[in-house]
Amino acid sequence: MLTLYRREEQTWTYREAWFDETAQEFVIHYGALGTNGKITAEKAGSEEADQLLESFQAQCREDGFEEAPAESLTELRLIYPLKARQPSSSEERNVQTVHREVLAALAWRGLGAVSDPEVETQENGHASVMRFSTLHQGKARDAVKSAVRGSDVPASKVELRLG
Repeated sequence: MLTLYRREEQTWTYREAWFDETAQEFVIHYGALGTNGKITAEKAGSEEADQLLESFQAQCREDGFEEAPAESLTELRLIYPLKARQPSSSEERNVQTVHREVLAALAWRGLGAVSDPEVETQENGHASVMRFSTLHQGKARDAVKSAVRGSDVPASKVELRLG
């Protein structure tokens, strides 16, 4: 997947593209950062995908889109504390649910992609941690909170922190 951004006065816009091998479609997703984007797709074979992605990238660059500037990104961590070193089956289910819901909430709004969960040692034991970087911390925080509230995982089990 290729994601590019452009700053326009007070807002960011994004364009991203990928090849969906299952559907055999080249997909373009675009919009204003923090809002649900629009999507277009066209049938394509895997042999055409690289050429379509190159054309997409060239057009985006011509239109002023580029990778997100590192100095504009904020890294956030989504933390699910664990009772032991490894997650129990219910904790694993909850972590996977949070991951799926948050990934969808962020990605469809151009706010970033959350990493796969990793167990890390924390100050109070162990936790399953998912990381992401975003251009808009406030909108990303709102999207994460909404995604967690919309799941069946208690919001009190999930922490969102800087860094």
